[in-house]
Amino acid sequence: MPDGWSRSLDAGQLADRRTDIDFSIPLAQLARLAPQLAGGAGHAKGRAAFVREQGLAVVDLAVEAAVPLTCQRCLAPMVWPVASRARIAIVADADAAERVAPEFETVLAPGGRITVGELVEEELLLALPIVPMHADRADCGVSAAGERAAEETQKPFAGLAALLKGGAGPDEE
Repeated sequence: MPDGWSRSLDAGQLADRRTDIDFSIPLAQLARLAPQLAGGAGHAKGRAAFVREQGLAVVDLAVEAAVPLTCQRCLAPMVWPVASRARIAIVADADAAERVAPEFETVLAPGGRITVGELVEEELLLALPIVPMHADRADCGVSAAGERAAEETQKPFAGLAALLKGGAGPDEE
């Protein structure tokens, strides 16, 4: 089903039928994720398997993606690999959320309806770093020597201590 990931679905019915949904979602079409992307390329792929457990609609979600981000150290594009699995209980209100067992993540879905895209987007957002940086400094466009040179030149008050100790200001010469 093309774009089936964006349709609002009844989680209870899917769980009762033990429905599996395979998906491939363009990352750029996930509204909350898109502003963080370094370019619009890439897809999130995986499976959402709906089951009924402990009286709840539960989704076993598996997501894989290579998310293009911007390294905050060198400002060059980088790829953050995501391979995530989650067990998510779908609940209709906050009261039901309080009763969910701790082994499940909880997602509020008013009326019990949700899209696979919402589940995937939330899982990707949780998997991304707060400050994306290349894991290996060798891959980063900023060298260690360049960072040291920048640190040495960023001392705007370095001469202030000498001026205060000597008591000589610019007007007292």
